[in-house]
Amino acid sequence: MPEGGYQVDTGWLRMCADDCVSTSSAVRGQLGAADKAVESMRNAAPGWAFLGSLDEMSDRWEKLNKVVREELDRAAEEFRYSASNYDGHENWLERKWHEATDGWDDVLNYD
Repeated sequence: MPEGGYQVDTGWLRMCADDCVSTSSAVRGQLGAADKAVESMRNAAPGWAFLGSLDEMSDRWEKLNKVVREELDRAAEEFRYSASNYDGHENWLERKWHEATDGWDDVLNYD
Protein backbone atom coordinates (compact mmCIF):
# COMPACT_ATOMS: atom_id res chain seq x y z
CA MET A 1 0.00 0.00 0.00
CA PRO A 2 1.40 3.42 -0.86
CA GLU A 3 2.37 5.71 1.98
CA GLY A 4 -0.77 7.42 3.24
CA GLY A 5 -3.01 4.67 1.85
CA TYR A 6 -5.48 4.94 -0.96
CA GLN A 7 -7.87 7.79 -1.56
CA VAL A 8 -11.37 6.51 -2.08
CA ASP A 9 -13.19 8.58 -4.65
CA THR A 10 -15.47 7.91 -7.58
CA GLY A 11 -12.57 7.28 -9.93
CA TRP A 12 -11.06 4.68 -7.62
CA LEU A 13 -14.43 2.98 -7.09
CA ARG A 14 -15.04 2.82 -10.84
CA MET A 15 -11.52 1.48 -11.37
CA CYS A 16 -12.30 -1.31 -8.89
CA ALA A 17 -15.49 -2.08 -10.81
CA ASP A 18 -13.54 -2.25 -14.07
CA ASP A 19 -10.98 -4.56 -12.43
CA CYS A 20 -13.80 -6.87 -11.30
CA VAL A 21 -15.21 -6.96 -14.84
CA SER A 22 -11.76 -7.67 -16.33
CA THR A 23 -11.16 -10.47 -13.84
CA SER A 24 -14.61 -11.93 -14.53
CA SER A 25 -13.80 -11.97 -18.24
CA ALA A 26 -10.45 -13.65 -17.58
CA VAL A 27 -12.16 -16.29 -15.43
CA ARG A 28 -14.72 -16.89 -18.21
CA GLY A 29 -11.81 -17.34 -20.62
CA GLN A 30 -10.60 -20.28 -18.57
CA LEU A 31 -13.63 -22.32 -19.65
CA GLY A 32 -12.23 -22.78 -23.14
CA ALA A 33 -8.83 -23.82 -21.83
CA ALA A 34 -10.48 -26.31 -19.46
CA ASP A 35 -12.56 -27.79 -22.29
CA LYS A 36 -9.41 -28.21 -24.40
CA ALA A 37 -7.62 -29.90 -21.50
CA VAL A 38 -10.48 -32.35 -20.98
CA GLU A 39 -10.58 -33.14 -24.68
CA SER A 40 -6.81 -33.70 -24.71
CA MET A 41 -7.12 -36.12 -21.79
CA ARG A 42 -9.92 -38.00 -23.53
CA ASN A 43 -7.78 -38.36 -26.67
CA ALA A 44 -4.62 -39.28 -24.77
CA ALA A 45 -6.14 -41.99 -22.58
CA PRO A 46 -8.83 -43.90 -24.48
CA GLY A 47 -10.29 -46.72 -22.43
CA TRP A 48 -8.99 -45.53 -19.06
CA ALA A 49 -11.46 -45.71 -16.18
CA PHE A 50 -10.90 -42.14 -14.97
CA LEU A 51 -12.33 -40.75 -18.20
CA GLY A 52 -15.82 -41.36 -16.84
CA SER A 53 -15.25 -38.74 -14.17
CA LEU A 54 -14.21 -36.04 -16.65
CA ASP A 55 -17.80 -34.98 -17.31
CA GLU A 56 -18.42 -34.55 -13.58
CA MET A 57 -15.16 -32.64 -13.17
CA SER A 58 -16.03 -30.37 -16.11
CA ASP A 59 -19.50 -29.75 -14.71
CA ARG A 60 -18.05 -28.82 -11.31
CA TRP A 61 -15.50 -26.52 -12.92
CA GLU A 62 -18.19 -24.75 -14.97
CA LYS A 63 -20.35 -24.26 -11.86
CA LEU A 64 -17.43 -22.92 -9.84
CA ASN A 65 -16.43 -20.65 -12.70
CA LYS A 66 -20.00 -19.31 -12.86
CA VAL A 67 -20.10 -18.63 -9.10
CA VAL A 68 -16.81 -16.72 -9.24
CA ARG A 69 -17.97 -14.66 -12.23
CA GLU A 70 -21.32 -13.88 -10.60
CA GLU A 71 -19.56 -12.68 -7.43
CA LEU A 72 -17.15 -10.53 -9.43
CA ASP A 73 -20.00 -9.08 -11.48
CA ARG A 74 -21.97 -8.34 -8.31
CA ALA A 75 -18.94 -6.66 -6.77
CA ALA A 76 -18.55 -4.51 -9.91
CA GLU A 77 -22.19 -3.44 -9.61
CA GLU A 78 -21.69 -2.58 -5.93
CA PHE A 79 -18.57 -0.52 -6.69
CA ARG A 80 -20.45 1.38 -9.40
CA TYR A 81 -23.43 1.90 -7.09
CA SER A 82 -21.10 3.25 -4.39
CA ALA A 83 -19.47 5.59 -6.91
CA SER A 84 -22.88 6.90 -7.96
CA ASN A 85 -23.90 7.43 -4.34
CA TYR A 86 -20.59 9.14 -3.63
CA ASP A 87 -21.20 11.49 -6.57
CA GLY A 88 -24.73 12.14 -5.37
CA HIS A 89 -23.62 13.03 -1.86
CA GLU A 90 -20.84 15.28 -3.15
CA ASN A 91 -23.28 17.08 -5.44
CA TRP A 92 -25.80 17.47 -2.62
CA LEU A 93 -23.16 18.85 -0.25
CA GLU A 94 -21.88 21.27 -2.88
CA ARG A 95 -25.42 22.46 -3.65
CA LYS A 96 -26.20 22.94 0.06
CA TRP A 97 -22.90 24.77 0.57
CA HIS A 98 -23.69 27.19 -2.22
CA GLU A 99 -27.18 27.72 -0.84
CA ALA A 100 -25.82 28.32 2.68
CA THR A 101 -23.12 30.74 1.51
CA ASP A 102 -25.37 32.45 -1.01
CA GLY A 103 -22.99 31.48 -3.81
CA TRP A 104 -19.92 32.88 -2.06
CA ASP A 105 -17.29 30.31 -3.13
CA ASP A 106 -14.27 31.80 -1.38
CA VAL A 107 -15.48 31.41 2.20
CA LEU A 108 -12.62 29.08 3.12
CA ASN A 109 -10.02 30.65 0.84
CA TYR A 110 -8.41 33.08 3.24
CA ASP A 111 -4.72 33.66 2.69
